[in-house]
Parts: sequence; C-alpha cells; structure tokens
Amino acid sequence: MTAPVAIAIGSTTARRAALSPGAMTVAGLTTPKLQPPTVAGRPAGLAHGPVTSRNPAAFFTDPGMNEQTLFTVGAAGYGAAEYGEVAAAVSGVHRDGDTYDAYYREFRVIGTVVSRFGKEAYGRGNLAAARGAFLRAASYLANPLYFALGTSHPRRQAAAYRAMDESWARAAGLFEPAGERVQIRYGRTSMPGWLLRPPGARAGSRRPTIIFTNGNAAQNISLYVHGAAEAVAHGYNALIFEGPGQGSMLFLRGIPFRPDWEAVITPVVDHLRDRPDVDPRRIALIGWGQGGALAARAAAVEHRLAALVLDPGVRDLMTAFRLPGQLAGLAQSDPAEADAVWAQIFGRLPASERFGFTKASYPFREPSFSALVRAVAQYGTAACLPEITTPTLVTGYQGDTAFPGQDGQAAELLRCPHARHEFTAVAGCQGHGAPMAPQRRNQVIFDWLSGILG
Repeated sequence: MTAPVAIAIGSTTARRAALSPGAMTVAGLTTPKLQPPTVAGRPAGLAHGPVTSRNPAAFFTDPGMNEQTLFTVGAAGYGAAEYGEVAAAVSGVHRDGDTYDAYYREFRVIGTVVSRFGKEAYGRGNLAAARGAFLRAASYLANPLYFALGTSHPRRQAAAYRAMDESWARAAGLFEPAGERVQIRYGRTSMPGWLLRPPGARAGSRRPTIIFTNGNAAQNISLYVHGAAEAVAHGYNALIFEGPGQGSMLFLRGIPFRPDWEAVITPVVDHLRDRPDVDPRRIALIGWGQGGALAARAAAVEHRLAALVLDPGVRDLMTAFRLPGQLAGLAQSDPAEADAVWAQIFGRLPASERFGFTKASYPFREPSFSALVRAVAQYGTAACLPEITTPTLVTGYQGDTAFPGQDGQAAELLRCPHARHEFTAVAGCQGHGAPMAPQRRNQVIFDWLSGILG
C-alpha cells in the first residue's frame, strides 16, 4: 500500500517485534488488549462493521467490499445501478477469489461495458437510455477507485478516478436541463463542481439551492443518489462539488483535507449568491458521512445558510478510527514511540482492516501515524456546535459503527433550533449512510428541508 500511513508503518515494522496477544507495556504505559481500528470511509464514513444478521444482504465476507456493494445496489432507486449488472460483477469477484484486485477488475469491466451501452444509445439518439447507462457506469466505476489502494497496483487511483468521472460527466450533460460545470474560487486555485437544476427551470429564476458536502470516500455519483437527485425533484437547485481531500482535488491534484471547512464552504456560498438563478436567502448545506463534521465546523462560522443537515451528527471524528486512548495520547506526547507501537499493531491486523485504515487515512496525506492522529484531533466539533445559529437537522443510523451515538451527543451541544431523526433497520436504513435505502433517507431529509425552505 502506498498511503502515507502505510509507508511510515512499514519503515518501522522490521525493527519491532510482533505484539503478543493481551496487554502490552510501552515506555511504562500499560495498555489493555487493543481493538483493531475500524475506519470511517464513506462520505466519512468509513467504518466497516462485520457482516452480521443485522445486515440482510451479505454479498461478501470482507466488510468493506460488502458495504461498497450495498451502496451500489441501493443506487438502483435513482437509476444509478441495475441488479443484474451488479450481480454479474459480484459473481466475477467470487470466481476470482474475493480479492481487492478481483473487485477492482470486475467492477471496472462491468462499468466499461455499461459505458459502452451508453455510447451506443447516444449514437442512436436514445438520450434517456444513454443517460441511464452513464449513471450506472459511473456508479460501478466508483468501486475500482475505492479499492485501488488495496490492489497490487495502488497507483491506479488517478486513472480510476478519470474513468468514473468521464461517465458521470456524460450523464450530467444529459440531464434536463443539462448539469452545469462550475469552478468555485478557492484561494489561488478553484474547486470543481456541478450545478443541477430542476426540469423547467427558467434562466434567471431564483430557487432554493442545496449544497452537498461529501466526506471521505464517496464521489459525485454518490452525492447524486444520496441527495442531489431528490433536491432537483423537489424543485431545488443542487450543487455538488469536490473540496480538499475529495475527488479530483485529491486524486489528480494531491490537495489534502483541512479541518477549517468554513474556508471551503464560504467560497461556495459566495459563488452561489452571485448567481441569478439562486435565492440567496434560501441556501442550505447537507454534510454526508464525515461531511457531518465538516459541515458543522463550516456552519459555526458561515451564518448565511438557511438550513443545515448533519448526516450524521458527529462530535469527535477520532472515534471512527477506534484507537485506544493511550495510543492516541502517546501520539501527542511521544510521536516516535507511537509510530513504533502502531507499526506492531498494524502488521498484525487482518488485511481488510489494514486496507480500511489506509483508505480512511489517505485523504489527510499525513507522513506518519502520529501526524495523522494529531491531524484528526483537529476535526472535533464539540467547540463549534454551540456556535451554529442555522436551523439544523441531526440524523443518526442504527448500527452505525463509524459514529455510534454521536448524533445525540451532537444535538445536545446545539443551541439553535434543531430536530433529530434516527434511521432504523425496520425500514432497511441501518448502517452508516443507509446504503440500502437512499430513497427513505432522502425523504426524511427533504421533508424537513421543505418546512424551512418552502
């Protein structure tokens, strides 16, 4: 693996003995048996829990591959997947040994095939079929991008991103009206995005507009399924964009995450308020996955928002990594020793957990484990949640292993008008981000938003 954390860990592993089970003592510090870190990796949201009976669909025993497949299947509700195509890819992965290389290869194959369907339909003038095929292709091609770091050729991330983005751009260009590429001023550079408008929208007609801020590992196609398509159906404009540590900003330009997300959202709000088709009084922000923490930080400073959705509410991003408190503390007090200890732990983790940690760590672009811990510590929201003045919806998910119980903790810190909603397994909404039920998730969020935005 080539992510910075993995490189730093690998450099010390050969010099350290393997950990023995049970307690260990490091520099006089006795720590209990360490729990393997599970990460947040989706729109944060990356934590992968084990496949259990609470999960009614188990395509793979590897939790990461299973979760990613669930998100893909769930996208069918918005025309961004077809079960038969997903089943063909899953069957191929099983046939080839259930490895990350097999997952990469089979979803790349089905994505390429479906993209060709789109090009054929476009050539015949069947634009509706072409749009659907390109949406599905983008959804499938997001999977090789997600797992590239875990394959035998981890440097394929940029190529995998371009393949996915090509299909997404073709689909967006066939929306009615066509999606508009935008460039949002960001310091000395810019952030790319797409403004989607509802059918029948007239030029210059000011409409409520929803900003969708991603978390750690989802792409534009996922934000379309988990919110933007529904926004357009409600008559709103939808702005999907890639910020630092996301999409092309990360994979093509190497720009990492930053904790002060207000420096990202304020330029987005400025951009929208300058447009003649946006009602400047009705701009809302939805933070999905890890974006729930990012959006909270932004809204504590950016008070021009009419509504805010923290999906889910996040109080402390560090908990998604499930590190023992002693080790996190050691990273602050003795970085070199923390790196050495982590090297021992990391080398004994199952391959799926090594990949999950590396994937979740990658967008931070930190050179070592201790540097990563110090960086992630800056993403807590306890101090900023009380500063939010915007009406806020806080969500939580039954069985969310990334931020369990944090929606309640976040809501308790809010002083602004707010509401809470917990998504449950009864409606198939369990798990981080409700991978199998985006339509129900979107219904709840947009029912609340309509009461604020009209």
